[in-house]
Amino acid sequence: MTFHHSMVLPWDNVPTERVSRLLTGTKVLIERKETSLKRSNTRRLWSQDETNALVKCYPTDTAITVIAERIGRTPQAVTNKAKRLGLRRPLTLKRQSAAEARKNQLIAPKLDQGLASATLGVFPKTASGRAIWNTHSLHLLADLWKRLYSPAFISEYFGLKYNTVCMAAKRAGLPSRSGFTLLRKSPTENPFSVAENATLASQMIARTCGITNTVFFQHPKDRRQQHYSYRGSRLVEKRASGCFH
Repeated sequence: MTFHHSMVLPWDNVPTERVSRLLTGTKVLIERKETSLKRSNTRRLWSQDETNALVKCYPTDTAITVIAERIGRTPQAVTNKAKRLGLRRPLTLKRQSAAEARKNQLIAPKLDQGLASATLGVFPKTASGRAIWNTHSLHLLADLWKRLYSPAFISEYFGLKYNTVCMAAKRAGLPSRSGFTLLRKSPTENPFSVAENATLASQMIARTCGITNTVFFQHPKDRRQQHYSYRGSRLVEKRASGCFH
């Protein structure tokens, strides 16, 4: 009597189609794993040549997509790197053309406080076109503010952004003009030739911040000695908390 012991494989009773599907799925998983292992998760560092090219091209009118193609980076990578470096784009063509058109126009305002004649070209700005809010520029802003010009007109006249003018007026302590009819355009070529609003001018007493030496404005009835400029108030808060850096 002879016994034949044969091992029965577990997949002998499984249909052929099911086995092929299992093998195909296993092969796909292995290929995906190999691909993920080959893929590098580290970002390519910026070389010195790429950084120099970005510093040279970004503050110009060249499109960001063109700069990205020259450097070999994505536009988002170019924007993020420029933000980390503190680079800024130039003025838009519309504001730049408006600023250049007014550079040749001489403005001779008659200021009550004996300010020198102002021209648009002497409005202090950085190389990238950002406004520098010093004593002279704040007096120019206050002179147009008391003549009831709207922030939109002031921003277009000086070649600045609307929010920049609003925030500068708020930090300088310029009074609210709610209830007044604001001028959206100048009736004459020289906007400083318009008469000042007496009520508004009486509420704008110029004072100098003892910490930052910048001008700010306050109501004549306000007798407080607190510094109203933004930088001055921040420094006062830091000194009060014991932080001197």
